[in-house]
Amino acid sequence: MMIVRVGKEITEMKTRRKLLKDLMILLLSSVTALLVSCRGPGCERLRVSYFDVSRPLPVMSCGLATEHDLVRFLLETNPQAHVSEVSAIAQHYIEESLIEGVNHDIAFCQMCVETNFLRFTGDVDRRQNNFAGIGATGGVPGDSFESVQIGIRAQIQHLKAYASRRRLRLRLVDPRFGKVRRGSARHVEDLSGRWATDPDYGAKIREKLRSLTKWIYEADDLAEEPHNKRNLAG
Repeated sequence: MMIVRVGKEITEMKTRRKLLKDLMILLLSSVTALLVSCRGPGCERLRVSYFDVSRPLPVMSCGLATEHDLVRFLLETNPQAHVSEVSAIAQHYIEESLIEGVNHDIAFCQMCVETNFLRFTGDVDRRQNNFAGIGATGGVPGDSFESVQIGIRAQIQHLKAYASRRRLRLRLVDPRFGKVRRGSARHVEDLSGRWATDPDYGAKIREKLRSLTKWIYEADDLAEEPHNKRNLAG
């Protein structure tokens, strides 16, 4: 009886832990939606830092784009991509990044560089769910992941390994996390020669970030024009 009771208590404890983790993710997702919908002074400072190439851009920082922004940005370059697929991917990037404290704009733009906007024209196959070339080196396809979300989570964890010494908040899924010298690439620019051998790797991600930011604000301006015209007419 004692063994059965102890086993039951352990099972209940595991269930409670899972429920708490699910609740935390749900809460963080809600906070994410609130944060990324803001275009306040803090967002403006972030916008300036994306364009100011003289200032290093921290990987561990807040993103600017909403899920809708990311979807529209990717579809603008790759209109053949499926909207539902891109929307799910964008949502995963925002949620997984917030949990670990990584800038989701940076992670998403890195994915755009690595996959050529989800066209997968390099060594990695779409079915691998590997969105950042983890383990891929010149003809070697790299690691595979069980789902899109886990693949994105591995990328976020790998970015955190490079950019921070803080512990992970979720279970480790990045198979190469332990091979990284923690905190050795705190800025986007530092990823060159570390994440990839390409000396312009960080610059390519920043270029995508500038394009994303410019596109977002141009879209916002266009959306506000009819409203402004109505105000003037009134």
